[in-house]
Parts: sequence; structure tokens; C-alpha cells
Amino acid sequence: MDTSTPKRRYYLRSSDRTNVSIRLPFDDSNIQNGQVPLRKRTSPSEESRCHKRQRTQQSHGPPFQSPDCLQPPRQANFVEDPRTIINLPKRLSLENTLLGRMAMTSNSWNQAVLSYIRSGSFRLRWIADVENAPERVSLTSTSDDIYFSMGTLTKYMTVNDNWETRLSCLKSVLTVAYEVGASIAGLGKMIYAFALRPDEELDLDEIDDIISMVFSVVGSLKDELNGVINRPDIERSLENRDNLHIWYYEMELRNRTLALFLNNGSADPAYGLNKYFLGSLLKLFKDIHGVLPTAIFYLLYSPTIIHENEEVIHWHRLSLVSVMNSEDASELKPFARAIYGLLLCRKMHSLSPWTKNTIFNLMEEVTTYPNPWSMNTFVSLHVLEPELVPIGVVARMNRNHEDEAGDMICTMKMLLHRWNMDVQGVMERAIESIKNALKGNQRRVLFDRCWDWHQRNIDELRDRFGPFNDIRAEIESQLEVMPVLMSLL
Repeated sequence: MDTSTPKRRYYLRSSDRTNVSIRLPFDDSNIQNGQVPLRKRTSPSEESRCHKRQRTQQSHGPPFQSPDCLQPPRQANFVEDPRTIINLPKRLSLENTLLGRMAMTSNSWNQAVLSYIRSGSFRLRWIADVENAPERVSLTSTSDDIYFSMGTLTKYMTVNDNWETRLSCLKSVLTVAYEVGASIAGLGKMIYAFALRPDEELDLDEIDDIISMVFSVVGSLKDELNGVINRPDIERSLENRDNLHIWYYEMELRNRTLALFLNNGSADPAYGLNKYFLGSLLKLFKDIHGVLPTAIFYLLYSPTIIHENEEVIHWHRLSLVSVMNSEDASELKPFARAIYGLLLCRKMHSLSPWTKNTIFNLMEEVTTYPNPWSMNTFVSLHVLEPELVPIGVVARMNRNHEDEAGDMICTMKMLLHRWNMDVQGVMERAIESIKNALKGNQRRVLFDRCWDWHQRNIDELRDRFGPFNDIRAEIESQLEVMPVLMSLL
């Protein structure tokens, strides 16, 4: 018996055995003594048998060079390669959107994107796209907008850097765009995209820095706003046609300021970033001049009229009218929303300089410029944003102006009744806040003043033989508000 290790026989497929007849391992009736030829692979290996055959490759496009590793060798230095990113899309906004996402994936991609942003080719493309951009910028901010996408790219690309570096990068991008003639609205979209984040992540000092940086880029804007504060009020009178050019100039200045700082996703002053930029803007000029910048507030939100087919600011309108219905009160809506936005800043950030006392002082300055408003117009400003009512009433009670506080509440319930609003529902929330802020004796004094004003209004209507509808409205509104006022006792 042979105990040696059996030898294994290998049948290799090669070009030398292509003509050898091979018996099939299975029996097929259709193939009798068939010889199956082996297919010969033609490849570069035939020319030189010592080299292996190359793997077949399928190309789906041009090659894309990946960035370097996260931890390159110390002796290796990053060399800018202009071919790192090729086949860029025609619209730069689409490229910016992709670059911003790529820069957030890893440190290596961040460095690769940063190298491309610093290249001359990107600068030329950015300048060309700004020059070819439409003059009229849409109000909506999307990733397809070249300005909004550029602000987003700047934010993503510098997300891991310190604040000074991030602000310097934004300034460089804004400066290039401004020098080649970018629209003010476009610059505003870049600022909006760069500063956009949740309210709880906002730093008010950073908003202050952005505004100061923008004033350094658009150098004349700060001087122009200072000129508005220092301009005599007589030059704004619509009766003096010698100053017609000033009316048009201030309207154009309003549009530029709103587009640059206060059109962040909406024209509503209390929306999103608008309230923070408004607070920082007013704070900046308050620190410069030492007083509340009432003129800036009027410049931004005062009602307008049409004069010779041109829209101009009517600085004196609110001191000349007395609001009676909700349609008249619509002119006060921007003022009310702006003041309410400053109040929201304080609620969301305890470090905000806009305290209730400061907001009360601002309302007093606004409602007495250039002359005191009528009581109806003054109270309508509070009715449009009921959260402002406790600020005005409590401040007057603490300053021993109880009679004016009672007049505010009586005028408020009459306006709500005339406007067909829920008198008890609106007044209940306001009175509850007032009740929590006042002491017991102050609440009783306020109730007495409200009742005194109700009696005074009835007597006045009877003495001047006013329409019966006015007397009836006074009585009905008092009946609606009495259950709420009784909670003060």
C-alpha cells in the first residue's frame, strides 16, 4: 500500500493549452466527443508575461482629487492646487451652497475650500456674478440667491474660528462686493445669512460688532444718519418747499438703512434678527449722542405720503391726527412692532440694554415728537401691542401720575369697543400684569381713577349734547371692563 502523500493535479488554463481537447465532466447527448475551445483573453499581459493584466475601469466623469489627510506629515506643506475643484457650475450661488456644505464635513475639506476661496479664480467669478446680478433684489432669501449663499458660505467656512477672524472674513467679502457695485439689499442679505442662528445662540455684542464693521465698509452711511439726528426739525416741514430735496434724500436713506440692517427675512421690525439689529442700531447712536435717537426711529418707521408722485416721510403726521378707528391705527403699526421687538430682546437676552424703563422713555420721546400726540393716538400705539400697556400704566403709577394712568385705561376700553375687539379678553391680560406689578394701595388708587374718568366722560358727553351713540358706547364699554377692573380691589 502506497502511503506517500498523493499529488494534486492542476489543469491550468493558458494559451499553451488552447488546442487541447478536453472531455466534458458531464455527459450530454447533444455533444459527442466535442472539443470546447478555451477563449483567449487579449490583454497587455500577452506582450510581457511578467506584468499582471490591468483591471478594467469605467469612468463616469473627470477625476476628482480628494483633499489631504487630516494629519499630514510634518514635513509636508499644504500647496494650493487650482485643480482641486473643477467643473464648477455656471451659477456661483449654486457653487457657494455646495462649498458651504463641503467645508462643514471635515477639517481637510475646510482647508481645501478655504484655499479655493483665496484663489484669484474665485475672486474673478464672484466679481463677475455681482456685476451681472439683477439690480432689483427679491425680498425672499434662498440658497439660489448669490448674496445669501455667499453669506452662508462665509459663516460655514469660519465656523470654527474665533470671532475676530470670522468678522474679518465677512468684511473682506462685503468690501469686494461693495467696491464692484453690489446693491445695498444684496449686502443686507449677506449680513443676514452670516448672522442667522437661533435666538438662544445669539450674542448681542456680535451684532454690535457687525453693525460697526458695516459702517466702516459703507463709510458715508454713519455720517448720514448722524446728520438726520442733528438736522433741525423746521427743515422737515412739508410747508417749506425749499427743502424738497431733503425729503427725497431722507426717504432714500430710509430705504438703504432698512435694506441693509432691518430686512432679515421680513420687513416686520419684531421678526427674527430685525429686533436685535434695531436694538443695536439705536444703542449705537444713543451712546454717541447721549440721548435716545428719536429721529432715527422716525426716519425708519414714520408714516409716508405721496408728494408730486414721490413717496416722502411725513414727520409730523402722528402729532396732527387723532386715531378713531382701526384703519387710522394702521399707520402706527410699524412703531408698535418696533417697540415690541425691543421688548422681546429683553425677554430673550437679560443683557439687553432695552429694559422696561428704557422702553418707557423711548415711547415718551416718540409720542411727544415734535408735539405731544392726542390721547387716542397715544393709547392706540399701546392697543396694537397690548404687552406695552402695563409698561405705560405701571411707570405712571410709580411716578405719581395716577390720573393719566386711569385716562389710559378708560381710553383703551373705548377704542377696543369701537374697533369691535374683545374688550374683556384684551383688558384682562393687561390688568393682570398691572396688578402683579403694583402694590395694594396703588391698585385701589388706579381703580378710583378709572371710575372717575368714566364719570367725567359721561358728564362731558351730556354737557356738549353729544350723540347718544357715544354715551351708549361709553356705558357699554364700562360694563364690559368692570369685571376686570374689580380684580384690582
